[in-house]
Amino acid sequence: MIRASGRVILNVPTVLERNLARILTLTTEFPPFRGGIGAVALGLARGAAGLGHEVTVLAPDFRRDNAATDAALPFEVRRFAGKSISVVSTDGIIAHTRRVHRMIRETSADVVHAVDPASQMALAMLARLRLIDRHFSTVHGTELLRYRREMFARLWMVGALRRATAVCAVSHAVRDRLLDTFRCDPARVFVSYPGIAEDWMRPGASERDAVRAGLDAEEGDVVLLTLARRVVEKGHLEVVDALSRLPEALRRRIVYVVAGSGPDAYAETLSRAAARVNVRLRLAGHVSDEDAIALMDGADLFVMLSHETATRIEGLGLAYIEAAARSLPSLARDTGGVRDAVLDGETGILLPADADAGRTAAAIERLASDASLRARLGAAALRLGRAFTHERHAREVYDQFLAA
Repeated sequence: MIRASGRVILNVPTVLERNLARILTLTTEFPPFRGGIGAVALGLARGAAGLGHEVTVLAPDFRRDNAATDAALPFEVRRFAGKSISVVSTDGIIAHTRRVHRMIRETSADVVHAVDPASQMALAMLARLRLIDRHFSTVHGTELLRYRREMFARLWMVGALRRATAVCAVSHAVRDRLLDTFRCDPARVFVSYPGIAEDWMRPGASERDAVRAGLDAEEGDVVLLTLARRVVEKGHLEVVDALSRLPEALRRRIVYVVAGSGPDAYAETLSRAAARVNVRLRLAGHVSDEDAIALMDGADLFVMLSHETATRIEGLGLAYIEAAARSLPSLARDTGGVRDAVLDGETGILLPADADAGRTAAAIERLASDASLRARLGAAALRLGRAFTHERHAREVYDQFLAA
C-alpha cells in the first residue's frame, strides 16, 4: 500500500486470488501506433496474460505487416485492415460494430473490454440492439472533452457509458469529470492506474555518465528532461521562460533536454526562444524506449508542465510514473489526473495549474540547487513508480468486472 498525506494511492495485493477468464480487448489504438490508449491496451493485455487469463486483442493493422511482432506477444492479436476510427464517422462505427460482434461470437469472451472511444460506441450499439449484455470500458480523459463538444459522439457515449457493466477511469480526476459530464452511476465507476513496461523497472543507471557526456553536461551541471510529444500543451516554452528567470550562475549550469516527436515549426520556435535567453537546450527528437530510459537515467529532474486545452487533458501522465521508476523526481502542474502521478512534496513538486513563470522558476531553483532534496524525492518516486505494474492494473480491472 502506498499513501500520500494519509490517502491511499495504490493497493498492491500480496496474495493472488482470481477467476480466469476469456478476455476480448477492443482498441483502435495499438502498437505500432504510438499513443496513450494503445499503451494502456498493450499493458492490460500483457498484465492479464501474465495472470493466466486467455486474452485476445482486436486492433487495426495500420496498413503494416505486424505478424512478427504480434507473434512475440503472450496473447493473440486479431488485426483488421485500416487505421483508427473516427467517432463521428457513422459508416466507420457501423462497420466496427459488425466486426466487434463477430469477434465476440468467435472468442466466446467472458469479458468484453473497450479501451478506446470507437469500440465503446460499437458496444453501445450492440447493447441497444440487445446483442450483448455485459461490457466494460476504460476512460482516459481527453475523449471526455471531445464528447462534450460534439453532439453525435456525446449522445452515443452517454448510452455507452451508462449501459456499461463497469467503467474504469485512469485517475480520480477523470472519474470526477466522467461523473460530472455523463452522470454515470458512481457505484459502477472505479479508478485503476495503468501500469508501465517492465523495462522501466530494471535496476541501475550504468549509462548515466555516457548520456550526460553526449548532452555536453559537465560535472556540477543539472540536467532537466521533458520526454513527451513535442507540442505546445506539454509546456516546453513555459520551462524555457522559467529558466530565463534563474540567477545567471545557476542558469549556466542547467541543460534542458526535450525528447519526443512533434511539428518541426514548434521545434524551431522552441530553439529560438531558448537562444534568446541563453538556455542550453538539447532537442533529442523521437527516441526509442531504450534511449528514453537512458535519458531518464542521465537526468536530474523530470519536468513536464502540461496544461489543459479545449481538446486535451493529462488523464494521468504515465511519463511521470516512468520517470519515478528511474528514481527521477518530477516538477509538474496540478492539472487533470497529474496529482495521482506526482505526489506533491513526496515524489516531486506539484505547481498550481495557473502557476506563473516566477513561481515555476522558484521551484526549479529549489530543486536544481538541492541535490539532497532531489535524492529524497527520487527515493520516494522509485517506490511509487515500481508499484505501477501491468499485472497490478489488470488484477484490479478484471477483478472489478468479474465481481460485477
